[in-house]
Amino acid sequence: MPRSLKIKKNLLVVLLGGTIGSVRDEEGNVELADRGFDAEFFEALDRRFKYKVISPVTYSSENADIGIYKKAIGGILEEAGRTGASYKGILILHGTDSMAYFAQLAVRCLSYLKIPVIITGSKKTKNEQGTDVVKNISLSLGLLAAAIKDGSGARTFGVVFEDSYTHKSTYVDSCASVNADINGDMGSFVDRSSDESGKFSKKAKSPFATDEYKKRTRDFIARDTGRIMVIPAIPGSYIPKDTDDCNALVIECYHSGTQDDKALLPLISSAKDRNIPVIMGPVPTKGNIYTSRRALEDAGAMVMSGFPFEGIWAEAVIDWA
Repeated sequence: MPRSLKIKKNLLVVLLGGTIGSVRDEEGNVELADRGFDAEFFEALDRRFKYKVISPVTYSSENADIGIYKKAIGGILEEAGRTGASYKGILILHGTDSMAYFAQLAVRCLSYLKIPVIITGSKKTKNEQGTDVVKNISLSLGLLAAAIKDGSGARTFGVVFEDSYTHKSTYVDSCASVNADINGDMGSFVDRSSDESGKFSKKAKSPFATDEYKKRTRDFIARDTGRIMVIPAIPGSYIPKDTDDCNALVIECYHSGTQDDKALLPLISSAKDRNIPVIMGPVPTKGNIYTSRRALEDAGAMVMSGFPFEGIWAEAVIDWA
């Protein structure tokens, strides 16, 4: 069959806002815009697909919250499950500020579709000189095409961004993604303690395309949005003494897998009295266990290893928010 007559694969494009979905005016102000990305735009970049463009919710990623993420993911699942849709892959355009958090939640909620998903954004708006919009989308479409051809399914689920030093678009697995630094570059989590021979941890790349995550996702989408209390690993930060009006407590650990046991013990005790789950991490898979960590575990905190903090947050959200 001639190349021009090949049946095109259906690809779902999801516009969620962010810099990639914004415009910059002459004064340098950036604001969200609902124009510029239609099927024809993507067709001009890659003619291998038949595009369907949706926008279940639009937001600046710095203003994202769990309710917004729930609308975004719920909208994607609704469209993907529509009778006759038959999408072979999904491209999601998202802001970079909270992209890793969205990616960690999305990989848990969308992997059961068993199709490749790429999430991308940009550091400059589409109408700025030197914008990275086209290069990031082009690489994303290329990765999706390769994944569809190879039948990799949800094993290809990642984030594409422009590296500040090479100025080339690059890829990070969603389940290993760490939120962007000041340059907008995404990090990639590796737990080097997981294997004494020096091999990198494979836990951060564990598949989520399971019936368990499918059920957890459906429960997450169906229930009213809850609240997660997050305690950052910052010396001297304010730590409340009770867990009033929250569904789960998430404690960020320092690199050695522990936190302030003196200030946190009353809070964990309060959570335990109210049957509120407490998880803390990231905790190294192997290595020393400090007395402070032991005290927090004995008080009722569940430790989690194998994921960056963004992934631990996502585990709490999908179950309790």
